[in-house]
Formats: sequence, C-alpha cells, structure tokens
Amino acid sequence: MRTLLWLGVLVSVVVADGGIAIAAPIDLSAGEREIDDAVCEDFRRAAKWNLAWTATFAMAAVGSAGIAVFASNEWLENDTRAGLYVTAAKATVGVIAKLVDPLSINVEGLCHDRHPASAAARHALLLEAAQRERNTLLLNILGGLAVNTAGLLYLGYGRGAWESAWVSFGIGTAVGVASTLTAPVHSWFLDRRLNSPQHIAAVPMIGRGSVGVALAATW
Repeated sequence: MRTLLWLGVLVSVVVADGGIAIAAPIDLSAGEREIDDAVCEDFRRAAKWNLAWTATFAMAAVGSAGIAVFASNEWLENDTRAGLYVTAAKATVGVIAKLVDPLSINVEGLCHDRHPASAAARHALLLEAAQRERNTLLLNILGGLAVNTAGLLYLGYGRGAWESAWVSFGIGTAVGVASTLTAPVHSWFLDRRLNSPQHIAAVPMIGRGSVGVALAATW
C-alpha cells in the first residue's frame, strides 16, 4: 500500500513538472520578440480593420442608395440625388474590395505557438506581412483615388454638377485617408527599419560667394 502511495505521488510530480515544461514561455531573443509583437498585433488588428471598414462601406452604400431612391423631389435636387448614387457606387466598390482581397497576415509559428518558427522563418513572416500591408495601402490609396476621380468626372463633366462633384470627391478622399491611417502597419514599419538600407552622404554646396557641405539621407 505504501509503495502504491509513493508511486502515486511520483507520477503526480512528474505530470506537474511536465505541465510546467509545456506551459513555460518560449525563450525568444529581443529581436524575435519584437517581430512577434509587431506581426501578432497586426494580425489581431487586421481582422477588426477588415470588418469595420466592410461594415462602414456597406452602411454607406445602403444608406446613400436608400435616400436617393426614396427621398422625394422636394427634399433632394437632381444633382444631389446623383451624388448620392455615386456615393453608393463608390461604397459598393469598397465593400467588394474588402471582401475579395481582405488584409490577411500569416502568423504560423508566432503568437505563443507551441511550435515556434525559426529565426529565418520568423523574418520571412515579417517580410510577408510587410508586403501585404504595403500592397493593401497602395490599393487603398490608388484605388480610392481612381474611384473618386471617376465620380468627379461623371458628376462634373457628365452632369455639370461641379459643386456636388467636389463635395463627393472630398468626402470620398477623407474616407480613404481615414481607412489608410487606421490600417495595421507595425510589420511594414519594422521591416523598413530592419531591412531597408539607410545612407547618409555629404554633398558639397557651392553658391555665389559661399561654399558649404550639406548632409543628405535616404531611407
């Protein structure tokens, strides 16, 4: 009986030690921890950012189209109604873009994964996340500019409603800027800081009656 009791205690201690070993935090270097923090934070923010802006564009599309369709002529002028239709069309493009190509970030081996990525794989994941964030921002900026410009030309040149055209362009541009500024970019900034070469050079400056040296930096 005493032997069985001792065996039970020994098994309990071994299991407890094993549990502690499994639950122990992964020992990462400062650089690896910095990559983990950036990529994992962007991973969490990306899902919220996609959902928030998809919902915002969807509500803008439905609301603008609803007002344009159901508001009486006493409430809305024709140019204002056309502007609302353009707003609904632009918002619909935004919804489609977010649904077809959402910002997604791969965190396999990161974020307290029990099978951590190697140092090389960790840097590759950082580079991949940075490229996806950069591409999303470029699409956000250039795509938004293209859609807003199309709306401006339609309302301005097509209908001669330049006031509504510029109002629509201004609102659309402001929304695009807000979407860009709220996008997750920690991985992109960290990748630029770690991998982008920075050079400082001395450039001679010769002017009338004076000679000097200027420092030029690229990043």
